[in-house]
Amino acid sequence: MKRFFIWLQEEEGWKAFLAIIYAIICIFDFVLVPTWIGIVRELSDEPLTAELISSFNPSVQLRVIEAYTFQHEPLTLKGGGIFHLAFGALLTGSAITARIRTR
Repeated sequence: MKRFFIWLQEEEGWKAFLAIIYAIICIFDFVLVPTWIGIVRELSDEPLTAELISSFNPSVQLRVIEAYTFQHEPLTLKGGGIFHLAFGALLTGSAITARIRTR
């Protein structure tokens, strides 16, 4: 564990670590969660038919339809995508400063 922290500090491994963490978060938010929502929706116990829905109270019908047509909104895009802007600034800034140092 001590070697890991030395790598993060002295060899500027934090840049690679930051990129890996960002990639994991994006894969989770844009691939895994929407896939999971789609699979869970398909595996529901009782399929809804028009006859079944029409037997419900109109306010309940609306809520059932909203639940079945729910679209995943990625958590990292809420707030105008500031999360992605912040990670982009960190990764871009570190890449530019590293390039300037090597000249």
